[in-house]
Amino acid sequence: MFIPEIERQSAATIQAYQDQRLQETLQYVQANSRYYQQVFQTQEIDSASIRSTTDLFRLPVTTKEDIQQHHADLVCVPPQQIVDYSTTSGTTGSPLVIPMTNNDIDRLAYNEYISLSCANIQATDTVMLCTTMDKQFMAGIAYFLGIRKIGAGLIRAGIDALSIQWENIARYQPTVLIAVPSFIVKLLEYAEQNNIDYQNSSVQKIICIGEGIRRLDFSDNNISRRIKNQWSVELFSTYAATEMAAAFTECCCQRGGHHHPELVIIECLDSANRPLPPGQVGELTITTLGIEAFPLIRYKTGDLILSLIHISE
Repeated sequence: MFIPEIERQSAATIQAYQDQRLQETLQYVQANSRYYQQVFQTQEIDSASIRSTTDLFRLPVTTKEDIQQHHADLVCVPPQQIVDYSTTSGTTGSPLVIPMTNNDIDRLAYNEYISLSCANIQATDTVMLCTTMDKQFMAGIAYFLGIRKIGAGLIRAGIDALSIQWENIARYQPTVLIAVPSFIVKLLEYAEQNNIDYQNSSVQKIICIGEGIRRLDFSDNNISRRIKNQWSVELFSTYAATEMAAAFTECCCQRGGHHHPELVIIECLDSANRPLPPGQVGELTITTLGIEAFPLIRYKTGDLILSLIHISE
């Protein structure tokens, strides 16, 4: 499993690293984002006074409504530098458009490379991607680029008919599937109905996207148990958000996704936007690092998480 050097460091070293990256990000948006320039000016905030992630509470949050209402002012690069426009799923409102530069695409590839490496996907694997690559879906591009960077074989199966999925599995012998868990349930139902010997297929692990497979205590939820009771495969959960252009994927310990501190600063906030102590459930709030076109400061994702607990080994 590949783990970046910064992620192997002590909590204090990671904290110092993120503090420096935060200062760089605030300098960048102060120089390039009309939206954050206006917010800082209106609220009389000196962004240079924010020296640490522990100072983040002094900054206002950014919401989905802010993005929808001020999208043009949040873009930090001229149109000719934008090479891709991705959108969110729109499951909790109107889709949000997230533009990316070439460097943002490279960051996306790096993110998925280290995220899929957490699940120990290697160059010797063959990965079948059971998700769309079109419709401005960022994750499809991310998986493709990350797998390519790992050097594994790739089957872009998409969300085609279940019969074709099984034909692809028989023909190409993938060791890994990337799919929505409910899609895997349908795949198994089809196999049962058509006498397909899925237990002796080449598939060894499944990266589960788009739907949770863990409870808060990291035990298997109903859909995870249903799949594992039928199929002798490893399941790995992953969390991703288009707005942060990053994903957190489980390692073999299967105790939740790995945070990548070089890409995202994360907070857990209550309904009044106050940081929560360890063990409390609150809203995941992110500050992106290293993004050129559409950096976000204290963006409230709408997703609930347990507040962070640092564990020293």
